[in-house]
Amino acid sequence: MPEQTPFNIQDYLRIGLRRKWYIIIPIVIGVLASVGVYKYLPKVYRATTLILVQPQSVPENYVRSTITDSVANRLNTISQEILSRTRLERVIQEFNLYPDLRKNVPLEVVVETMRAAIEVKVQEQRRERSQNSFSISFEGKEPGTVMVVTNKLASLFIEENLKVRESQAEGTSEFLSKELVSMEEQLKRRDQDIRNFKERSMGQLPQQLDANLRILERLQDQLKTTNENIRAAEDRSVLFQNQLEQLRVRDRFSTPRGSRGSGGTIPGELSSGRGVDDPLVVQYNNLKRELANAQSKYKETHPDVADLKRKIANLEPKVKELLEKQAAERKDRERSHQEKIVEEELPPPILDPNTERLMTQYSEQYNNALLEAKRAREETKYLKEQIILYQRRIEDTPRREQELVLLTRDYDLLKTNYQSLLDKKIQAQMAENLERKQQGEQFKILDPARVPENPIKPDRNRILLIGAVIGLMAGFGLAWFRESLDRSFHTVSDVESFLEIPVLATIPNLKQEEKKAA
Repeated sequence: MPEQTPFNIQDYLRIGLRRKWYIIIPIVIGVLASVGVYKYLPKVYRATTLILVQPQSVPENYVRSTITDSVANRLNTISQEILSRTRLERVIQEFNLYPDLRKNVPLEVVVETMRAAIEVKVQEQRRERSQNSFSISFEGKEPGTVMVVTNKLASLFIEENLKVRESQAEGTSEFLSKELVSMEEQLKRRDQDIRNFKERSMGQLPQQLDANLRILERLQDQLKTTNENIRAAEDRSVLFQNQLEQLRVRDRFSTPRGSRGSGGTIPGELSSGRGVDDPLVVQYNNLKRELANAQSKYKETHPDVADLKRKIANLEPKVKELLEKQAAERKDRERSHQEKIVEEELPPPILDPNTERLMTQYSEQYNNALLEAKRAREETKYLKEQIILYQRRIEDTPRREQELVLLTRDYDLLKTNYQSLLDKKIQAQMAENLERKQQGEQFKILDPARVPENPIKPDRNRILLIGAVIGLMAGFGLAWFRESLDRSFHTVSDVESFLEIPVLATIPNLKQEEKKAA
């Protein structure tokens, strides 16, 4: 069998021209078939509406909104509500959507079909928050119904946005109100605790420290003055006692027929029969007074108190010995005098009027001095108790101050939080009023949905292109198949390769027009 020469591009072109109808006819059939398929397939239309997120009308410097989430997050929340089964069932029944599908499948499947036909797309967010926007699209078979449903969905989104914003604003305000009431109760309890603490610690509070110090100083001055009054009263009582004693002694020596009673002594002091003029007794009484004065000012461990006690202890045996000796001598004199009176059996002597008057006067003054000293000692006791009380208050003041600082610190912190929460509550109420009056951020339809002119499904150009490509492939296949069945010679090389002899001459195949011309 002779060898065949390889094909080149010219051979393929000649084959294509020779078998052109095998190629053209399938292409035409494929295109016509695609047109038929396009006409037969159901048409799906899409309507889209563009919604602008319009900022609030009141500047945020005056009223700050409590809703701070992004448009995408809010749209996600709203979409969950709008695309819920309940809402979509209402829309389907209102516009009588998918009537054929509802007859054959459950309503849940119809709802899922409509949910898949709805698309909510957030546009590319710009730098300014007020320029955000999003689009809502719906696909369906009837152009008019698609437009109406799309506008309905847009209105539902706008209404739901108002409800969501108002609900969030009310929820924020209600939460802040509850927290404010709770914090107000805590603040009242802390205020009552501070009030009760101040009532319990009255007189020991830090702000009363200066007053306590002044009162303590005044009490100490009063105690000093009272002690001086005691000494003065005791001195006067001693003086009057001395005068009385001298009058009695003078009367006994001047009137042997009568007898006089002896006077008393000052409590806490010693006196002799010759009065208080004895230096030893006077020194002893002075030390006793100095000790009482020192004990009112200092503690028992103070060096001055200890020194005075030591001096009194050293002097006390000598004074007692002296007083005992004088008392014995006085008793002997009185006993001998009484024996004389009994022996003589004389009537009581008659006192001199002047002497009696002086003795009455001195006795009254002596009793007054004793009463004044007694009152002064009682006052001294009261002053010492008050001094101890105020000293204890002053000593307890630092501890009370620390306790009050802890209570006040918690109270101030709670008060600061309460004031901050109150400010937020006021802002939340203003934001709530802003949403109720629809002055906050709103959704505004920028481009409403219109009746779609061309369907989006099926794609006509794509179907025609597919039909043409299928027809072209079928045409090339038929042409190649027909060419492989053809055994005729079409070129000189075909004859030479088949016969293996050279061709001397060829007669061209003239067309009908060329033949007529020849």
